[in-house]
Amino acid sequence: MNKVEVAVIGGGPGGTDCAIRIAQRGKKVAIIEKKYFGGTCTNWGCIPTKAMMTSAHLYGNIISKGKRLGIKAQAEVDIKALMKHVKRSILSSRKGSEFLLNKYGVEIIKDEAIIKNGKFCLKNDDSEILADNIVLATGSAPKIPESLNVEGVWTSDDVFELEELPESLLIIGAGVIGVEMATIFSSLGTKVTLIEFMNRVVPFEDIDISQLLENEMRKKKIEIITGTSVNEIRKTDNGFNSSLSNNKSIESSHVLVAIGRKPVYPDGLEKIVKIEKGIETDNNFLTNEKNIYAIGDVRAKVMLAHVASAEGVFVAEKLSGKNSDYYRENWPGVIFSEPEISSTGVKETEKGLPDGLIKFVFPMAANGRANTLAEREGFAKIIAEKDTMIIKGASFIGPFVTDILMEIELAINEKLTVGEVLKSIHPHPTISEIVKDTLEGLEGTPLHI
Repeated sequence: MNKVEVAVIGGGPGGTDCAIRIAQRGKKVAIIEKKYFGGTCTNWGCIPTKAMMTSAHLYGNIISKGKRLGIKAQAEVDIKALMKHVKRSILSSRKGSEFLLNKYGVEIIKDEAIIKNGKFCLKNDDSEILADNIVLATGSAPKIPESLNVEGVWTSDDVFELEELPESLLIIGAGVIGVEMATIFSSLGTKVTLIEFMNRVVPFEDIDISQLLENEMRKKKIEIITGTSVNEIRKTDNGFNSSLSNNKSIESSHVLVAIGRKPVYPDGLEKIVKIEKGIETDNNFLTNEKNIYAIGDVRAKVMLAHVASAEGVFVAEKLSGKNSDYYRENWPGVIFSEPEISSTGVKETEKGLPDGLIKFVFPMAANGRANTLAEREGFAKIIAEKDTMIIKGASFIGPFVTDILMEIELAINEKLTVGEVLKSIHPHPTISEIVKDTLEGLEGTPLHI
């Protein structure tokens, strides 16, 4: 390859946005991707999951709420057509990434980066990657222990090759991936069992969020077993037999392991840069080598597409001589379960809130838009400093709450007070009004409860 100022290795959200921004700043940049642009997000994560979720949500609503809302209809799942919708969504996102890279003049190299004689090289071209700076953005892969790595057991990567719906599905892990997959398959008619090692589903979310979600999932006939692990999986004539740590076992036609992800990078990279759980970097995402940066999942910190993108843009601006920053103390998280979940900043745990903080919880049942949607389950919880009333965190559960989180993310980043946010009028009837109602509650003057 020709020498460039920056070589980005990996074409996921972090690598793609990094390369585009560097090109926008007038620098010569190449991006190296061995398979598909868009990374995990486009090909095996965010995009296909939400495409499946859209179909599952539509079908589930027709079945569960149609009669109540005055719609009489019969519905059935056409899994082949559903998966065509998923693949169209993937292809559209993938092509969009390549289009933008070409638009901004990024050199695209479809090859695999390897380590050879202590240097970064192209596997097929067998040439050295010549660049003043290298940005590692090679992403992550599903984590699966050897004891559970049985032929036919799924990871999240395998779901999107689905040709028929499983009759029954055991999902190991009730984090974001496990909960979303449980929501999808149970809505489509599969008998789902969800196993979680910790004592509650989505264990890193607010304690009250976990409890309400678990109740709602049980209403949808999802069997949930917490505080339990799977010791062994054995193939049977009808699928799988999974032995649990509580001395019980579960028979299922399919098993999905969703216990997290692990960073991936070229073999031998540990001889060049420092690696612990992931690639170690400083606050500027610089490794121990002065011209090698790492962003996104390979750092094994926050494995989210939007965080990888923010890190990529930060590094791009840095390498272009521009001032850049993004808020490092918290990051927004969303879960497309039913009901949806979104959160940012401080969360309440089993131990309650840290000293000096207060909260107010406003029920979704008192929101006008939620009532028109016939989706009354859920709430908003906002946390603020007692003395200053500066907003410190929020957790939402209910319809479309993934779309209202950014208001609080901005408030936290700008250190806004409850009163400062309340200066803005929230449109009616919208789910966003629950933010206003909760903030009014923090001030002791809730209008609608």
